[in-house]
Amino acid sequence: MRTIEIRKILVPTDFSETANIALDHAVNLAQMIKAEITLLHVLSSFSFRVNLPEVSELEESHQTRISGVVDSKLTLLADSILDNSGVRVNIMVSSGRIRDEVVRVADEIDADLIILGTHGVSGIKEFFMGSNAFRVVMEASCPVLSVRTSAQKMGFHDIVIPIDNSFHSREKLGVSVQLAKLYGSTLHVCGLRSHDHQDEDLNAKFRMKMKQVEDFLVEKEVNYTLQTVFCTNIAKAATDFATEKKADLIVIMNEQEMNDTGFFMGAYAQQIVNHSNIPVLSIRPTSGSIGNVVPY
Repeated sequence: MRTIEIRKILVPTDFSETANIALDHAVNLAQMIKAEITLLHVLSSFSFRVNLPEVSELEESHQTRISGVVDSKLTLLADSILDNSGVRVNIMVSSGRIRDEVVRVADEIDADLIILGTHGVSGIKEFFMGSNAFRVVMEASCPVLSVRTSAQKMGFHDIVIPIDNSFHSREKLGVSVQLAKLYGSTLHVCGLRSHDHQDEDLNAKFRMKMKQVEDFLVEKEVNYTLQTVFCTNIAKAATDFATEKKADLIVIMNEQEMNDTGFFMGAYAQQIVNHSNIPVLSIRPTSGSIGNVVPY
């Protein structure tokens, strides 16, 4: 089972409450594993008008002055984090589409993990436009941890692992075990069965998959629970299960589904990232360009 080494964490920020919570999670993790953080702000008229009132009166043509204010804000944040936690924070300012810049910078600095805040989306926007967070999840070559304002508790002590019939579903186990050992967590495995549960051949294969999962967790000596859930919407079932378990993390694969228009990408992953109030760690299947991964 694959594992990852996290030495560089990228945190995009628009200075909002959600972004600040994402940064808190990054600092908490970086302290534990001796990683460094890069704090990125992508210049955007919406974000700086809303969250940086000190530049709200400046015209967009005043890019140099705006960049200066943003750079000062990032420097203050970085210095404060270093003083309070000992975690080194690099700062970057760029311009462009947020999701494109986050993915580009992640590749440029060879980030091992992106931690970002998301406000979630719904309705037509969800399925035809997608949120910046989910676009980053789908396009980044490294794992992405997305958090909402509800994720103010630091650390992950109850981690949900949804297991379905997809080919890559078990790939998340190695990383989940790493986190469980790091945080002393209990892993809650949720076997998700949809409309195919009347097919005895598929039932037998799924039982075998769940047995293999259990054997792996026993071998790794982590605390775990297993439960099978029959459902019509596996994304909703996974988030409902996580709520029931009072989980503080869901680990999923960002299935690389895409039609010719580029929309409807990874519908299962998209619904979870967009709607979960619980932090979501999204991992690209090995068929994607994830690079080499090794244990901590």
